[in-house]
Amino acid sequence: MTKENKFSQLCNQWTESVRYQVKPSTYGVYLTMIEKHILPDLGKIQVSELTNRMLEQYFKDKQSQDLSWNTLRLIVFLLKAILQLGEDAGIQPAERLHYHIPKYKKSSTRMIEHDHTERLLHYLEDSDKIFDMGLLISICTGIRVGELCGLQWGDVNWGGGTIRINRTVSRIRNPETDNRSKNEHYPKKEYPSRTIVYVGTPKTGTSIREIPLPDFLILKMLRYRRDETCFILTGTMKCMEPRGVQRRFKNLLRRRSIPEINIHALRHAFASRWIENGFDSKALSEILGHSSVKITMDIYVHSNMEQKKLYMNRMV
Repeated sequence: MTKENKFSQLCNQWTESVRYQVKPSTYGVYLTMIEKHILPDLGKIQVSELTNRMLEQYFKDKQSQDLSWNTLRLIVFLLKAILQLGEDAGIQPAERLHYHIPKYKKSSTRMIEHDHTERLLHYLEDSDKIFDMGLLISICTGIRVGELCGLQWGDVNWGGGTIRINRTVSRIRNPETDNRSKNEHYPKKEYPSRTIVYVGTPKTGTSIREIPLPDFLILKMLRYRRDETCFILTGTMKCMEPRGVQRRFKNLLRRRSIPEINIHALRHAFASRWIENGFDSKALSEILGHSSVKITMDIYVHSNMEQKKLYMNRMV
C-alpha cells in the first residue's frame, strides 16, 4: 500500500478485510453505504490530504440530506474503521481527525392509532388465513418483520407456550455479483441476480430469544400446525421475505380502511401498549431483543396525548 492512496482504494481494502468477519447481510449493508454515501463525496480524495474541515463539510452535507440517525451513525463508524486500517498501514491523513457523532433523533415512523390497532386485532383474530395468523404473532409479540419471516413451526414450544427467535430473513446483495468483473459478459438468463434472499441469525446476540405467547394465540396456532421445518407465514419449506410481507400488509390495511403504515409500526405499537399498561420495562426490553432498557424506551415507546393527560390528572 503506497502513501498516495485515494480514499476509494482504502475503502476497497477495508471491505475485503471484513468480508468474512461479518454476516453476509451486514457486509452487504456496508458495501451499499460506502458506495452510496462515502465514495461519491470522498472517494477521489488522497487520504494524506484529508482534513477536519473536509470532514466537517462532508457531515454538514449528509445531515442536510435528512438521513436517519442510524444511517449517520453507521457512516461515522465506517469512516473511522476505514481510516484506522490506513493508519495501521502507515497512511496518515493530513491531521488528526475528529469525528462528528450526530445526536440521536427519534424515529419519524408513522404510528398506528389505538382504534385502528383494535380493529386490526379483531380482524386478525377472526381470520382463518395462515398469513393473518402470522401478523397476529407480530402484533402480539413486537418481533421484527425479518424475524417473523424466519419463524418455523419447530421454533414453537407448545408445552411452555413460547416461541424461539432463531433466525431472520432479509434481501441482501448477491456476493456472486460482487465477485464478478463488470467486463464479463453473460447470457441475460444466466447472469446472477443482484440480490438474494438470505436466512441468517438475528442482528445481535440479544435478538436470539424466547418469547412467551398469549394463551389464545397458542390455541389459534394449533389449527395451522405444520412440519417443524415449515415456515409459519407460508406453511411450506419456502420462506416469505420482508418486502412481500409489507406488500400484503399494505393491501390488508387498504381493504380494512385503515391508514397505511409500515409493518414496523406494529413493533412500536406493541412496546407503547406494554408501557401504557404499566408492565415491566426490563421484560419488554428482553422480549424486543434489545441490549438495554434505554434503547427500548428511547426508540420504541411512544405515549399518545390521551395517555399523557391521564398521567397528568394522576399528579394532582
